[in-house]
Amino acid sequence: MAGLWRAPHLPLFLLAAVWAALVPLVWLSPWACDPLAWHRQELVLGFAGAAMGGYLLSALPHWLKQAGGAGSVSPRATVFLVLAWLAGRLAGGACLPDGLALAGQALYPVGLALCLAVPVGRTGAWSRLPIALAPLGLLLVAFRLRLDGDGLTAVLVMALLVALVGGRIVPAFLAARAGSRASRPPLPRGGRLADLVTALALALHLGGAPEVWTGVTLLTAAPAQALRMLRWPLAPALRPRQGDLLLLLAAWLWLPLGLALVGAALAGLSPLPVPAALHALTMGLMGGMILAVMARSWMIRAPGRLQVGRVTAAAFLLVQLAAALRLALADPLLPLLAWSAGWALAILESARAIRRPVPHPVLSARRSLTGTAPPS
Repeated sequence: MAGLWRAPHLPLFLLAAVWAALVPLVWLSPWACDPLAWHRQELVLGFAGAAMGGYLLSALPHWLKQAGGAGSVSPRATVFLVLAWLAGRLAGGACLPDGLALAGQALYPVGLALCLAVPVGRTGAWSRLPIALAPLGLLLVAFRLRLDGDGLTAVLVMALLVALVGGRIVPAFLAARAGSRASRPPLPRGGRLADLVTALALALHLGGAPEVWTGVTLLTAAPAQALRMLRWPLAPALRPRQGDLLLLLAAWLWLPLGLALVGAALAGLSPLPVPAALHALTMGLMGGMILAVMARSWMIRAPGRLQVGRVTAAAFLLVQLAAALRLALADPLLPLLAWSAGWALAILESARAIRRPVPHPVLSARRSLTGTAPPS
């Protein structure tokens, strides 16, 4: 198992896939004190938290290199993070008092933030500090879920993180495949405005504003998030054998769709219940984007592109199908089975990746055999 600790994304992406496959099955065989609360918290804190760590720790060496530094997280630190993640899962599932449960759940987000922020500060890469501290947003999710049962906050926090991070990396991957040499293309004003409106919807909800206000704000954010794509270099995704880019775009489209569905439900403009609408942002956006990004670590490298294998394509299609079925069907059984089947295939690919050489860069295709990689 020594190969598991060669790179932090190997154990964390594997844990994310395993947890994504298992969490929905709590509905089939409930064991937690509160199955609904456990389902909500583990989809975000467990599944998305592990995937967030895998991505950010993979991006860290690139950040440090840009700042004139070097290095990455040590295997010992990775082991600590995995143990902290496991402690959080045990604390969240056990029938513990709120204080003890929250303390256990805080170990992983705080540890991950420290593993990112300390080297960022040491090398002076201050522009990366906000994203290095992003794992602390999981603490807000943990408190709201544990103390208030507030699933909407959890979903909106994760949607905002996808908008902030995905809104940079997706066009960056597209630009790199298009041959752009910009290391960090500036975020267009439309993108900043879209993220600001999305953040405003979260702030209104946290401030106790009427649901209709949050809903109308989300309905405003939805087209803003869609229109920002007009500034993206979409042509590379339409070329033959560029499936890795198509996965990212397909996942991203759930952001404006999900914001619109949740906004309409909150504003009373849709017959779709709010809990069902939220699955567009959890299963569709969060699940799709996480799988599209983490799959890049195990895709076969070819000059200037990443090859999407059949297993990965089937896994992604099952996750997307699960999200669509969850919106269309009242019975959640079939969507949950499709979701778990898709992530079971992702477990298979994650396990295979442990036995292969770690690619460099982990999440990017080089522009050419001797070219440089796009920003992480």
